[in-house]
Amino acid sequence: MSRVKKWDKVFQAPAKFGGWVYGIYLCVICYVGFEFNAHFKQRTHHHLEQHVSQYQSRLSDQLQRFAHLLYSIEAYLRARSDITPEQFYHLAQSQLAGLDLELSLESYAIIDSHQVSHLEQQYQSLGFFDFKVRLPDGANGLYLTTLKAAPVSEFGHLLGTAVAVTDPFIQRLGNNELQALKWPQAQRWSVVIEQFVTLTPESQRALGIGFQLNHLLEGLFGQLYQTSGHHMRVFAGEQLLFTSDWQDQFHLADKSAGITAEIDFFGTSVSMHLYTQPQLAPSLLHNATLIIAIVTLIAAALGLMVLMQVRYLTVRHETINNLVEERTASLAQANQQIQHESNKRLTALQQHIVAERKYKSLFVNSSEGLFVLDKQGVLVDTNPAFKVLLLGEEHASSRLALSDLMLDGDVAAKWKEMVAQRQPHDELEWLAGSSQTSGVWVRQTGSWICHSHEVIYEGRITDITALKLFNEQLQYKAQHDSLTDLLNRQTFLQLVETNRSGGPGEYILLYLDLDRFKLINDTLGHLAGDKLLIEFAARMRELVGSFADIARLGGDEFAILISVNNLSIPLELLLEDILTAIRLPFEYEGTTHTVSGSVGVRRFTAPCLNYEAEKLLHDADVAMYEAKKRGKNDYHIFTSAIATEASRRLQVERELQTLDMDQELSLRFQPICCSSGVNVVGFEALVRWHSPTLGIVSPAEFIPIAEECAQIVKLGQWVFQNAIRFKQQLPDDNMFVSVNVSPIQLQHKGFMSWLLHQFEQSEYRPDHFKIELTESAMMTEENSLIAPLQKLHDLGFGIYIDDFGTGYSSLSRLNVLPVDGVKIDRAFINGIEGAGKPRQLIEAICAMAKSFNLTVTAEGIEQLAQLQILSTLYCQQMQGYFMSKPLCDFEALQLLHHHEAKKILIEVS
Repeated sequence: MSRVKKWDKVFQAPAKFGGWVYGIYLCVICYVGFEFNAHFKQRTHHHLEQHVSQYQSRLSDQLQRFAHLLYSIEAYLRARSDITPEQFYHLAQSQLAGLDLELSLESYAIIDSHQVSHLEQQYQSLGFFDFKVRLPDGANGLYLTTLKAAPVSEFGHLLGTAVAVTDPFIQRLGNNELQALKWPQAQRWSVVIEQFVTLTPESQRALGIGFQLNHLLEGLFGQLYQTSGHHMRVFAGEQLLFTSDWQDQFHLADKSAGITAEIDFFGTSVSMHLYTQPQLAPSLLHNATLIIAIVTLIAAALGLMVLMQVRYLTVRHETINNLVEERTASLAQANQQIQHESNKRLTALQQHIVAERKYKSLFVNSSEGLFVLDKQGVLVDTNPAFKVLLLGEEHASSRLALSDLMLDGDVAAKWKEMVAQRQPHDELEWLAGSSQTSGVWVRQTGSWICHSHEVIYEGRITDITALKLFNEQLQYKAQHDSLTDLLNRQTFLQLVETNRSGGPGEYILLYLDLDRFKLINDTLGHLAGDKLLIEFAARMRELVGSFADIARLGGDEFAILISVNNLSIPLELLLEDILTAIRLPFEYEGTTHTVSGSVGVRRFTAPCLNYEAEKLLHDADVAMYEAKKRGKNDYHIFTSAIATEASRRLQVERELQTLDMDQELSLRFQPICCSSGVNVVGFEALVRWHSPTLGIVSPAEFIPIAEECAQIVKLGQWVFQNAIRFKQQLPDDNMFVSVNVSPIQLQHKGFMSWLLHQFEQSEYRPDHFKIELTESAMMTEENSLIAPLQKLHDLGFGIYIDDFGTGYSSLSRLNVLPVDGVKIDRAFINGIEGAGKPRQLIEAICAMAKSFNLTVTAEGIEQLAQLQILSTLYCQQMQGYFMSKPLCDFEALQLLHHHEAKKILIEVS
């Protein structure tokens, strides 16, 4: 053991000493490499300075040629101040000819903006008729303006061009120094010197040589790369003047210049950036720094290899020393590992036994059906819950496939395909059945697994029969009306849509509405209304439920869809049966009640692509309302005429909603004359509507629609306002204006206050106006109209019954209502020339009015004979086309002036 330790000391000493030696060695070779690299860099920079000095000298020589040429020309011009433009051009041609670069001899004037017009006039008087000074935009101060430029063929367009100059520029010219000037044109430069001529008080002169700087640089350095392998870029400040790499092959803008030199370009600093060949085409052979670094690394690597060899011998010795100790330790460790593995296997076996017991317990005691299938889909094992749910005692020992328990053949075929392909799946729901169970809905989950080199399927089934029934009940309730158990509107529309877009067939769509149902609901209550609806639904189900689909659309509206193929009797008989069934009395709290119904009929043939279900139902609804208009308790079949009328009503209602009354409405005033038909005692205000969309619309058409869509109040207010304005223009205060009023206006809570407010603002009293209501409207709303009519009558308004005789009034009602007069409808005036019943009827009406002390007005008089007969009866006022048609306000006033003039002539005569 002592010998081993002795040898350890022998090997460890040189190993530790070798680290210090290698460190010193590494420092020495790095220092030598650094010195060599510095030497090569200094020599390379010296060569670049020589190159750039040559290029600077070449450019300076060329610029000095320009300077000498300019000085000589200026000296010549100083000696001859009276040189003409032709001599100037010959001088330029003689001095500039034969040069490699295109140059121009230019004469300038230094002016400010106030001297522009004077300079232009001066040169235009010398024959330069198109001479025009062009000052740069946005500049001010002094400008250098080109007066002459030669040769003319190439540089005549420069005359009048101006560029702003600074004070340093003027100062250099004053010191007789050359000054470089950049023009707005691209790359155009000029070398300028002050011209010593007899100066005018307005401006001073300068002389210059103009050239394209890029052309000059191209001639000097265009072939630089081909001759020396170098590239150059020339800048004036930030502006790039020239680049020898005109194709941008080397992307010089992205590289740093090898060396940069500055040159004074007649007062402008020009920077020359030189790029060397090693920069343009890097090569390892030209990179001295890299070569020196590689040599240094090789030397360091050689020293490192020597040091590593020494260390290797030391480590190998240590390895041999530790080998015996490691072998002894490994045997002890192997013994411990074997003991540990034995304990782990024993623990795993115990855990496996416990897990199998738990799995068996869960499998047997689970409330859900668990099962195992082989790769053919045959039941291999099932738990008791599965057997109780799906299997009977007779199947306990027989081999069954899971597909044998599926009642739906399509589902069974799909499952067999999954078994054949071992397909994974999501949850499956299917109807199961066997001799033990007649039908159970189950949800199946499971997966294929590989167990002991055998593919099996482990699955689970859950009884979802109750959930299925609950969902079906929810779906049924979503599709049916909760009160009548009929189809609801949405489901019925889907049914109509399906039949409309389906196969060929003829269908009948019925739209039913119960007449007077609102009265039952309001008087007996909603319970009675609900019972009526339930009773009606039961009757319809009994009558047509076997061959038609019935739906409650809402409220007391129902719909029936019938296929013509299922209709065994004519449609008219079926409709009569439906109306009869509706009229049958129903009982509520010991009392019988009766209602009727109105039915709209819409036929359509499938496929019906032009109309959607909603439109078909709307058409049936329109036909139902037509049946209501014709007296209710009836049916009506939809036609295109009804659709046109409904569309027209909708258009009129839409236009009424956006009606501009002052622009579209107007009043016509029909004169009302005395019994002789000569004197005008008043006017009836008649409203007219000229719609820009619909044209002229009759009052008989739009007044009822205005009453339905709540526009009649605004319309009536406009009529009253314009009638008051017309009354203010009448020359006779005793004349009245008659205005037609709707019962809806009188029942409106704000109408009375508005009407009184209108008369408070005018100078006329209410007794100047007559209010006309139709007999049918007055008698229909009799109870609700008595109070407002009495109030108007007390205020002084005259109350007249219009269209008298066309309604169903009685004498007792005339005695109750506050009425001042009646207007006999024009229907009774036709035919009174003879001695028949029309005349007797008029006599009876007049006699009745006389007994009630009512004023009688006859309207619709178109013949003289009619006027003469009425004049003999109790008829105080006449109205009709025989006297005058309805007039505008201007025409009505002209008529009054004409009658007044006629009276004056009669009195004078």
